[in-house]
Amino acid sequence: MTRTVQDVKFALHTIMDKLVGNHSEPFNTEEIEVLIFAFESHILFDNVAHKFLSSLKGIVEISDLNSNKNNEEHQSPESRDFLFLQERSTMVKTLLLTVIKESILREMSIRFGS
Repeated sequence: MTRTVQDVKFALHTIMDKLVGNHSEPFNTEEIEVLIFAFESHILFDNVAHKFLSSLKGIVEISDLNSNKNNEEHQSPESRDFLFLQERSTMVKTLLLTVIKESILREMSIRFGS
């Protein structure tokens, strides 16, 4: 699906709410795809995001592989899916916090000349 700047604008509020814990649902695939578009297009964190783009794309690839797997037969499919979504959401949160930290450190380096 083709993404636009408007998609980023509309999804950013929900993404940030999920990042800081104001929204308890895990990140969905559409939100991750919007983040990938924003990183590729240099809409968010323009000078830092390219370093983390492959990791973000990897999260989507892992989700595609995991959805086709049938491991851990002792758990119900709903429980397994919920655990996977929570784990994927945690990976996205970690990645976003790292990008934010790197962006802040880069800006400080530029401003204070280190």
